[in-house]
Amino acid sequence: MPNAVELQRLQALHERLTQALQSKDWASFGSIDSAIRETLKQLDGVPPSAELQAARQRLKQLHGRALQGCENECERLRKLLTAHLQYAEGSAAYRQLND
Repeated sequence: MPNAVELQRLQALHERLTQALQSKDWASFGSIDSAIRETLKQLDGVPPSAELQAARQRLKQLHGRALQGCENECERLRKLLTAHLQYAEGSAAYRQLND
């Protein structure tokens, strides 16, 4: 079974990505994404079995959900930072009025 090692790699990456997504461990996404990219490069030219192809598809779908989760977190942080900035600007303006 020539695709067994590759299949195990994809399954391990799927598990890592699942865990990171469930725990909202955004910091680990960069290293997982790099590992996925490197693994997929290594699989280029490897004739995939149906099982390997299915594992790639599952990983692709999960990766899409992870990217959406990252985008949502970025938007949440952008709103939080904007709110803090507006508060700081309002506070500075109030202090200038009272000086």
